[in-house]
Amino acid sequence: MSLPQSEELDSEISVDEYISTIEHDYPEFHLSMRCYWCSLISGDLVLKEAEDAKWLDVETIDSVKWLPADIALIDEIKKRIA
Repeated sequence: MSLPQSEELDSEISVDEYISTIEHDYPEFHLSMRCYWCSLISGDLVLKEAEDAKWLDVETIDSVKWLPADIALIDEIKKRIA
């Protein structure tokens, strides 16, 4: 599936393989987040809405203090890119 050019990323992406659905209970709400591998089709990834962002590889992915809901996803990503 291809998504039209995103205003937030200034690019067009292809939604590829499903990774998993993350379920996490925070004190104020329940998070249900479907996660997918995506590919860049056109444009350059330019973050416009994020407060802070950086590219990480398998050696640096653990340098970030991840939110509790992200930890299971990060573990899955590390398995796939190692």
